[in-house]
Amino acid sequence: MNLDSPNLIVEQINKQVAILEALSDDYARKILISTLSDAKSIEEISHENGIPISTCYRRVRELLDMQILRVDRTIITGTGKKYETYRSAFDGASIVLSSEGVSVDVTFIHREPARPLQDMLQVMGGE
Repeated sequence: MNLDSPNLIVEQINKQVAILEALSDDYARKILISTLSDAKSIEEISHENGIPISTCYRRVRELLDMQILRVDRTIITGTGKKYETYRSAFDGASIVLSSEGVSVDVTFIHREPARPLQDMLQVMGGE
């Protein structure tokens, strides 16, 4: 699977299964929908969607492992607290069930390579 291509049909069975499983799980689906347009912290996702915080942490970890959720930014507050914001790795998916099988078509979000140190410095008020 090439993540540089904005639209692609997922041909790897294990990736199809991961996407289908995520979309069939109520909490995982809420997390993905919540992070489609904006990156959010686990606390924000949990609060906005009524997901217990421990469940939210677990589902976010699972979605990261499946590579359908990404760390958008690591933030260090002025008091030294570190946390991450998360964003869906894709902005759309369609699933087609036909006599030929299952087809999962995903539109991945193209992002510039991460610049974690520069992002952290900006949040802390540095240059």
